[in-house]
Amino acid sequence: MTEKRASRSKGFAPSKKSISAAKRDAEWLHKISTQQDARALSDLFEVYGPKLKGWLMARGVGNGTAEDIVQDVMIKVWTRAELFDPAKASFATWVYRLTRNKWIDHKRKHGRMDVRDPELMKVIADDEVPSAEENFMTQQSSDVLREHIARLTDAQQMAIRMAFIEFKTHKEISAETGLPLGTVKTRIRSAINALKSSMARQQEKLL
Repeated sequence: MTEKRASRSKGFAPSKKSISAAKRDAEWLHKISTQQDARALSDLFEVYGPKLKGWLMARGVGNGTAEDIVQDVMIKVWTRAELFDPAKASFATWVYRLTRNKWIDHKRKHGRMDVRDPELMKVIADDEVPSAEENFMTQQSSDVLREHIARLTDAQQMAIRMAFIEFKTHKEISAETGLPLGTVKTRIRSAINALKSSMARQQEKLL
């Protein structure tokens, strides 16, 4: 069992996709807002550019237009970095909201707003607002999370990785895994509850 847990822990070594992404992003935003650090913006673009472009193209935006929108979003990140508050949401949530708004503006500008489009209505209704689960994940210590994530089942670890490390929506996870949307949401919630219980038990032992 010890070897198995150690092996799992290796899968969560710090990286650009590690569970510490929220803190890493907040540091980059701080450098941009206080020092106008172009390298920090470049790092953010490297991590989020492809994800944002993919999100747009999955909603029917052409390659060139998607790239233009992502560039506009990154310019907004550069000029509005001081407005970002890591206490309210992760940078991932914030930048996806900026992208969503730019996408909606593009559709409105080009007369492509179809109020019957369920995908568009979900986005306009802020379907991807930060959940209680996401807020919990972004507020925890990276090292502590890695330790407790290693104790989860493989299915729970996958749910955590896809939702909070790869920043995939529930719908995207459902499409990739073949699981019903309801099952995806239940599995993520179950994984978070398991994490909370594990961390609470450890805390009790320390008291």
